[in-house]
Amino acid sequence: MDYLSLCLICKDENDYLPEWLDYHILMGVDRFYIYDNESQVGLRETLKEYIDLGWALVMDIPGKAIQLDAYDHCLKTFGANTRWMGFIDTDEFLVPKTSLDLKELLKSYEEYAGLAVSSLFFGSSRYQERPAVGQIAAYTLRTHPTYFLNTFVKSIVQPARVLIPESPHEFAFKENSWCVNEGRLRVDFQHFPNHIEKIQLNHYFCRSAGEFKLKSQRGRGDTSAPWLQNRFEVVNQLATYPDKTLLENLARLFEEANLHLESSSLLEKMAILARKRRPATLDITLPAQVIFRAEFVACMTANRQLEDAEKRGDLEERKLVLLRKLRVTPNRVNYYVSLAQVFLELKDPVNAWQGLSQAWKIAPNSYMVLFGMAYYFLRVENFLMAESTCRLLLDMGPHDLNVLAFMVEAMIGQERWDEALKIGVPVVDLAGTLGGELPDQISVNLVKKLADHLLEQKDYAGAMRLWEAGVKCRPGDVNTLLELVQVMLCNGDKVGARQRLEQAQSLAPQNETVLALLRTDALFVRQVGALHEPRKRWNR
Repeated sequence: MDYLSLCLICKDENDYLPEWLDYHILMGVDRFYIYDNESQVGLRETLKEYIDLGWALVMDIPGKAIQLDAYDHCLKTFGANTRWMGFIDTDEFLVPKTSLDLKELLKSYEEYAGLAVSSLFFGSSRYQERPAVGQIAAYTLRTHPTYFLNTFVKSIVQPARVLIPESPHEFAFKENSWCVNEGRLRVDFQHFPNHIEKIQLNHYFCRSAGEFKLKSQRGRGDTSAPWLQNRFEVVNQLATYPDKTLLENLARLFEEANLHLESSSLLEKMAILARKRRPATLDITLPAQVIFRAEFVACMTANRQLEDAEKRGDLEERKLVLLRKLRVTPNRVNYYVSLAQVFLELKDPVNAWQGLSQAWKIAPNSYMVLFGMAYYFLRVENFLMAESTCRLLLDMGPHDLNVLAFMVEAMIGQERWDEALKIGVPVVDLAGTLGGELPDQISVNLVKKLADHLLEQKDYAGAMRLWEAGVKCRPGDVNTLLELVQVMLCNGDKVGARQRLEQAQSLAPQNETVLALLRTDALFVRQVGALHEPRKRWNR
């Protein structure tokens, strides 16, 4: 039986696989289960040497957006062959920081069903085309750990304790089993505050500009939604922090192996050292074809129903689907928290609290449950309890923008405006800088409340700064632009106000309010004042 395996699904990633395989062989991985999703050049051809040596097993899996299908098949077909199985992509590299062997790290987490590894998103390091030196040597600039995307985790799980994959990042576990991060904090969702003292996941998300274009054309493995060019631009803009931890690990490994080949490239050195290792002999029979479990198909159907209900805003359907899912996986904490949020939207705080109470019984003091409770206390206007709960959350993740926004809401509810502004203005500024990483409902409500207070204090410049950030948080929204127009006029910036109105017109050419405001300066000033009087209090 192996100790650690990796599962991978990919399409047309042939050129990247040797680097990815060699590196993870050197980090102690015992076996690789690879699903070929209709690559133009079959992966069996590319990986023949790895297959012949016993490192890799390759299966064909046709179709679109079937990443989770592959993960479930791998767990149920090959899970009995390994103690741990990790699920990452070819642009992701596991980087242990307390040892040069991933297995050594995992041994201290055997009591848990899974280890959630925090991501670090890397930029293109200004490469326009694919560098010949490979990913890990070329891309050495990353984002700060507090960047929102770095709350994504990837999971290494014990297959014997897994029920089903829920996303590319998270899994549902059997009763009395759960996933933790490196600090042994329980992780119940694909987002969790970044912790990278013992292990990190280098995610070379951007690669080069040319490669990202090809990635966008190829599509995603977990959904039909496209990769967004804006995401590439934001990550590149924020990826300014040098990080050579992975390279330093390899340098130590080469030194320990007395591998001194100064003229050789990093890729060559990894290949030479990896060839000196051999996997254990294990009798594994490949299935004739990939067949999906009925339980998995039912779970994915329910997930699609839930997603469709969310898009339609159908709260009753969301409630019914969540209740059905909880009957199948009754220990799934995030479903109880989601159900509580639905009950709150349905104006049913009693059932919302019952859902949260059930989640607390399963996972007391967990981040997910505390987050749900903070939201609940805000909605029922128990602002003191909301603040106290936020402080517990910030002990686990001091830079979570959503929690900081909740904290500001709680302070506003207690009319502690100075403290609310001290925290809230940087939060909104940062959310705007990051391209709107706070959900619309949170970011714009927060801007409204803080900006209206500043307008009442006649701090027009401060209110304008907040609405500038609000526009960045909610790009393309005409009403947000009109709010900014109001405060620009109050601040005497008539030219800027007209420019913003013209921007609004480009977004909504037939919007009657925008057209009317643009007709004459007199009408412009009069209507803006009438339409946008400062509000003393905004309903949530």
